[in-house]
Amino acid sequence: MAGDDNTFWELKLWIEHRIRDNGGEGSYVEFMGLFDHALGFYSFKDSSTARAKCRNIWKWYEARGWTYHILKKSSKTEEEILMTRQERARTNAIARAEKARKAVINAITGLYANEYKKKSGAWHIKNISEAIGYDPRVVSKYIKQYETNLS
Repeated sequence: MAGDDNTFWELKLWIEHRIRDNGGEGSYVEFMGLFDHALGFYSFKDSSTARAKCRNIWKWYEARGWTYHILKKSSKTEEEILMTRQERARTNAIARAEKARKAVINAITGLYANEYKKKSGAWHIKNISEAIGYDPRVVSKYIKQYETNLS
């Protein structure tokens, strides 16, 4: 599971401390210092595993101009973070609903729309839901919305 690699996080914090101790953001940290620290304090299957882990961490900081991120205090309050998460959840829910609506409308107005019609003229909701991969209740909801907007 992501976040369970304590060695990775300790090495990441170690390099951030070195950046801060060397004069702050933009201060270069030697790869061999990180690698020696990793070999001195942790056991790895082999040295190539340690080298790969250190190289990935080191390159991440090099690409970002040696700025440290974890040690910075967030300027957002817990309430602001919660609001941001709620807003993101709302935005994602709206996007999922719009994607489902478009899929249903495309199915009933597309080239193969006649295949989803019953002899009585009603829609065959189960076939549509299987074809587009959405629950029949979702398909029914958006078909009803579409038909009421046409009227």
